[in-house]
Amino acid sequence: MFDHKETLFHVASQLARRLATHLRDALAPFGLHPAQFTALAEIAHREGLTQAELVSRLELEQPGVARTLSGLEAEGWIEKSTVGKGRAQGLYLSEKAKDVLPRAAAAAADADRAALRSLSKTQAWQLLDELGELAAANR
Repeated sequence: MFDHKETLFHVASQLARRLATHLRDALAPFGLHPAQFTALAEIAHREGLTQAELVSRLELEQPGVARTLSGLEAEGWIEKSTVGKGRAQGLYLSEKAKDVLPRAAAAAADADRAALRSLSKTQAWQLLDELGELAAANR
């Protein structure tokens, strides 16, 4: 008999909900939500990238990224500057973000390690690799 609780969809949904809660809790002391943290981390990786490049790198929909960036700019986390002769604007971390992001990243890394603590390092890397392959196959 089919048991929905033994499907990838059910298990992944349950796990994603729990992991999101743990990450949200880890980032709350810094005044960040997971989507904001993810955008800031990507901008930090390559300051000056455009919103279109960020959308592509995050593999998310443009309207959601635009809302996140508007909030980050309004809260003083990022600054925008015109790039070249066109209308495109580069995204840059503010001093506030440069100060807070390393601590927020450490908290996120701690949450990640806590989520994986029941696995050996080899199992954790294997799980992440296989989930990455599964995600790529289902784009």
